[in-house]
Amino acid sequence: MNHDQFEKELKEKLNQFSVEVPDFPMEKSRLSRMANWFFNPVSIPFPEFGYKKGAFLSISWLPVLLLPITFVLFML
Repeated sequence: MNHDQFEKELKEKLNQFSVEVPDFPMEKSRLSRMANWFFNPVSIPFPEFGYKKGAFLSISWLPVLLLPITFVLFML
C-alpha cells in the first residue's frame, strides 16, 4: 500500500464522521485564575533535609518574641 492510497482511504473514512464542537470561552475568568494560583500545590524547597522540631519552634515563636522587643524599642 503506497502513501497516496493510504491517505485517500483515510480521508474517506474520516469524511464519514461529523463532529460538532461546542462553543466555549477560551479565556479563564480572573477568579478562576486566582483560585488556580491559590490552590496550586506548593513544592518543598529542600525536601532532602527535612524539618527539625527546633527549627519549627524557632520560626513559630519568632514573631511572638519580636513583638514585645519592638514595643520596648519604640517606647524609648
